[in-house]
Amino acid sequence: MSSQQMTPGLDLPCIAFHGYDRSTVMLSLSEHKRVAAGDITDDVLNNKVVSPTAQGLLLVRDPDTMATFLYNPATGDKVQLPPLRGVDDDVLLYSHCLLSDKPSAPGCIVLLVEGGDDTFIWYCHPEDDQWKKYEYDIGSHVLPYPGEEEDQIEKEVICSIAACHGKFYFDCSAADLRVIDFSSSSHEPVITAITIDDTVTNDSSNGHDDDDRPPCQTYLVESDGELYMVRLLVVLPFENGDEIDRVSVHRMDFSKRRWCNVSDLGGRAFLVSRFYFGASCSGAEHGLLPDRVYFVSARNNTLQVFDVRDGSYEVQKLDKAPEVHKAFWLLPTANP
Repeated sequence: MSSQQMTPGLDLPCIAFHGYDRSTVMLSLSEHKRVAAGDITDDVLNNKVVSPTAQGLLLVRDPDTMATFLYNPATGDKVQLPPLRGVDDDVLLYSHCLLSDKPSAPGCIVLLVEGGDDTFIWYCHPEDDQWKKYEYDIGSHVLPYPGEEEDQIEKEVICSIAACHGKFYFDCSAADLRVIDFSSSSHEPVITAITIDDTVTNDSSNGHDDDDRPPCQTYLVESDGELYMVRLLVVLPFENGDEIDRVSVHRMDFSKRRWCNVSDLGGRAFLVSRFYFGASCSGAEHGLLPDRVYFVSARNNTLQVFDVRDGSYEVQKLDKAPEVHKAFWLLPTANP
């Protein structure tokens, strides 16, 4: 376990369940039991809307006052942010928050990607007095409707996204890796595309969702300075929750511009959950099995653990989990 000071009663990493009633319940990863977050954390998160980051910090907003801050559940530290106005609570609940660096680092960008069908991102520096809103356009696709005179056009939206070396990468298609860069002199987002070789190893989970192939969920994860892509082959995506049959992990080789299949994670563990949350931490240091992908689903209250080395996996039922739609991971992190 990390040597940093923990909030009393909160043993990280753990699973968090956040519901529409603005409550956050913590579940022990080792014992699958509800754990007390401690008086400080309970008070801070009570009746708030929460969005996690891969760095372990939580974006927290008070829906009554719009007061917004980054919260470190391991230490109780806060980093004040400008009030986040203009994003509905239900949208914020399923939005994705990322940091380009530690909040104390010069030029750190706090990025919020709206969930759902909207094509908006919000961003700020911790010292700013307001958030900036940006509407992006990364293409569209046709939704055919039989019997209709015209097909419906739907905009592409940013889904899986990860921060790596100060930039934000998202997987838009099998042939492109998109990048959001804030390093221009105007500090405004610049979106570019990296053409990549899409010849990912044929493991039946490389994202080409043919009619005869089960759908695949894709997550981008930054780990130890490298960018990875995790693909989960979904067997029962709707009827009985997210039952995953197979996992493949690929590392981006930027010199060759291609995804390379990997059979180990360097002893680290990848932690993913629905709504495109993906994070990484040392397995040995934090009581996790090394070279594993942990996937938690709030749909059927299960934890699936996949061994990247031999392809085996186990399913663990989370009987003490509350009935909510969103589950994510709370990770140890350095002080802001």
